[in-house]
Amino acid sequence: MAQNKTLTALQQNYALTAVDDYDMRMYVLEHLKDKDKRNALIAEHRQFPRGGATQPGTPPPLQSPVLKKLVDKLRMFPQKGKHTIVETIPWKEYSIGVLPGARGNAVKITKEKYSTREDAEHAIFCKRLKSLCAHYEIRM
Repeated sequence: MAQNKTLTALQQNYALTAVDDYDMRMYVLEHLKDKDKRNALIAEHRQFPRGGATQPGTPPPLQSPVLKKLVDKLRMFPQKGKHTIVETIPWKEYSIGVLPGARGNAVKITKEKYSTREDAEHAIFCKRLKSLCAHYEIRM
């Protein structure tokens, strides 16, 4: 006979969830709530969706600390329903896929197509950002 047990904080991954939420509220949300700051983050990501290319003798152009925290947060979305890049024609066409959430199941490929990986990366960033803003009740 199965008993209804309350999950422990460890089973709920409470520490990670609490720290993650704290970081969002302390360092990122103010930038998402302000339309100009949010648009600046989106523009920065558009310019360097995967970070910048390195040049001889200079450090790589990295994303700002706020954008880095935001991108890290967006990458932590649960696998089921998460958007991903599918290279449909090698080096020429990139589509957006939706992960099934269970290993071995098929990725659903949407009709969205992009000619560069960077464009696909930015499209996924915008989708995940919209979802995150909705979670924190921020209107985009």
